[in-house]
Amino acid sequence: MASSSSAPNFGAFVQKLADEAGKSKTSNDVSKEAAAEIAQEKGNAAFKAKSWQKAIGFYTDAIKLNSTTATYFSNRAAAYLEVGSFILAEADCTKAIDLDKKNVKAYVRRGTAREMLGSYKKAIEDFRYALVLEPTNKRAAVSADRLTKLFQ
Repeated sequence: MASSSSAPNFGAFVQKLADEAGKSKTSNDVSKEAAAEIAQEKGNAAFKAKSWQKAIGFYTDAIKLNSTTATYFSNRAAAYLEVGSFILAEADCTKAIDLDKKNVKAYVRRGTAREMLGSYKKAIEDFRYALVLEPTNKRAAVSADRLTKLFQ
């Protein structure tokens, strides 16, 4: 049927795949994950522009679309730290750590939030654990050292 001069109808094939994917539950999950990634990218751009509230909104959108990605919680926590919402930052970091026990940024950010909330012993523990996971993390090392000298 196909001659050497006619190419396969790639567009029809892709459309058929898209139609089939649209009917399955997993494709809905995939599209939600893709939308969550886009929201996170927008959040990252807002964060870089120092638009903290916009970043928080985009990260919140990403979390609503996919609440199983630790990075979304950790990134929102970073924005919460910037606006001084330390309790919310601590909660987001705890959720990020629950989802990913090796999330160094979440430990450092939670340690920072806890330090600002006056929970120095817990902050030291977070910074030290971040150093277990990433021994060269300067922020964790400096913070753990400083707090240890002051409070132990």
